[in-house]
Amino acid sequence: MGTPFISGITPKILLGDVSGDGPGEGQILLPDKGQGQRYAQLLGKEMSFVYTKEIGPGNGEPVSISLRVSGIYDNSSPGTDGAQAAYVSSKVLQSTLANARPNTKALTYPRAYVRVDSADEVVNVQNQVRALGYSVNSVAGQIRSLSGLFALLALVSWVIGGFLIIFCLGVGMSVGGSWIKQRAREVGLLKAIGWSGASIAGVYMVELAAVGLIISVVGALLGTLCSVIGTAVFSGLQLDLLPVAAWAMPNWLLVLGALFCVPMFLCLGAVGHVARLARLDADSSLRDL
Repeated sequence: MGTPFISGITPKILLGDVSGDGPGEGQILLPDKGQGQRYAQLLGKEMSFVYTKEIGPGNGEPVSISLRVSGIYDNSSPGTDGAQAAYVSSKVLQSTLANARPNTKALTYPRAYVRVDSADEVVNVQNQVRALGYSVNSVAGQIRSLSGLFALLALVSWVIGGFLIIFCLGVGMSVGGSWIKQRAREVGLLKAIGWSGASIAGVYMVELAAVGLIISVVGALLGTLCSVIGTAVFSGLQLDLLPVAAWAMPNWLLVLGALFCVPMFLCLGAVGHVARLARLDADSSLRDL
């Protein structure tokens, strides 16, 4: 009928005023959604729940219990309790189970939780529980098993960033090299009317930075759109190992970094070519006019 609330293990509360110890006596926590409907509208309402009371071997009768919906929890990423667990206090669960079974039948529990004072004690406590003949899993062990995956994802992010820098430098060198051939006459005309080499180089670098900024803005907009759509898709898949909030925006510091880095590395790649372009002699540049 219900699942005991274990602080620190159960999902986060989306709606309702629930203490750190979970729902109180006469209260229940329901999932955010399930079976094609949402339960947020039930918040604060008194609900009747029916369980079966055993009155004989193979015989039972329905018994109703009234509980108030004190909170709605996030079940977008189901945990060990399942996707649609209903959480109640341990006192409510024990009294319900005691009433549902004959006094001669002892209560059994399929799972137990042990909380240690510090992470250093996890291994020792696990060994002690295993010595009693029980199978043991720990949240710390699950996190360590995923550390390799997270490290690989972090490495891939750095590799992609490195390729982006090399690409921007390469584009800058390519654009700067093409400018030497295509804009030599323009440099000659500018120098003929009194422009200095530094002024010409500055104008070309500003122009290249503007091109890079346009490219980075377009890329940032496309990346943000893909991030929003991608998080919505992955959230709908409800992957246990990759819980994602739907329609999440990317980190704005990373977006601003991309807006700054693309034009900067584009200019760095072209600075040598632009410097040579600005040093061209006016007579040599205009000779073929």
